[in-house]
Amino acid sequence: MPEDPKDNQRSRSFRPLGGIGGRAAAATLRPFTDAAAVELEALLATALDSESVQRGLRSAFESDGGKQLVADFFDSELFDEFVDRLLASPSLWRLVDEVADSPAVTAAISQQGLGFADQVGEEVRRRTRRADDWLERLAHRLIRRRDPS
Repeated sequence: MPEDPKDNQRSRSFRPLGGIGGRAAAATLRPFTDAAAVELEALLATALDSESVQRGLRSAFESDGGKQLVADFFDSELFDEFVDRLLASPSLWRLVDEVADSPAVTAAISQQGLGFADQVGEEVRRRTRRADDWLERLAHRLIRRRDPS
């Protein structure tokens, strides 16, 4: 049965009014929810500082269930989304720049470069000695051929 165009138009006109009750309730309760959020944050901070809560969390993290939770996270699409968002984050690249510019990393790269140069130098010396030995043997053969004695 086709809809009456007048009914459809009336329902569209009243649609914005449908959310007024929810918006009014949210506006009325906002001071209470803001205060509750502050209290909840303080309560959580206190709980997380508790030695017994920390022991419980350590136990949960070391349990088979905790290990399975981590495995499930890495196997899920949630991990892929986490990595995608991390790679898109300017904060990550700022961290990478800080690490790359650190004196420890610079020293490690320099040391690695020197180690590589030492390896190349040793290989060049080895090949040079072999070439020198080969040329010396060739020279001795040529001298023996010319010597009619």
